[in-house]
Amino acid sequence: MEAVAKLNNYPTSPRKMRLLADLIRGMEVDKALGVLQFNPKHPAVPLYKLLKSAINNWEQKNSDAKVEDAGLIVKTIMVDGGRVIRRMRPAPQGRGYRIRKRSNHVTLIVDSKAEKVVKVKKEKPVAKIAEPVVAVATPEVKKPRTRTKKDSTNKTTN
Repeated sequence: MEAVAKLNNYPTSPRKMRLLADLIRGMEVDKALGVLQFNPKHPAVPLYKLLKSAINNWEQKNSDAKVEDAGLIVKTIMVDGGRVIRRMRPAPQGRGYRIRKRSNHVTLIVDSKAEKVVKVKKEKPVAKIAEPVVAVATPEVKKPRTRTKKDSTNKTTN
């Protein structure tokens, strides 16, 4: 059974957060925690806390199972743009430059590997084809080439 954790309006750009999200997508939870713990990027700290929260949410749903035995993986992680605060900075000749302070929303879903059911596509039955008939190859006899009028006119002489 999967568990969800959300982080809303975290004040960093979605592009910076996606760099870390792409690192841990599909990883086992223990490995992802290690990657985030030692990553120097500043969004690694809230993402680490969010992953810990998702693990705790999974424990609350599955009180009879242990996290170590379940083999949790980061099933899905989505980073969406949040609200944008617009500010103005003074620029030369009386103009103003627009500053956009971006934020993002992160949704993280963890799931256990053990419960993952692989769906097998049903293949359409293929009609049986009769065994191929083996033909005996007869050697081909090449006919001598006869000159045509066109061939003789195109012939150049030196």
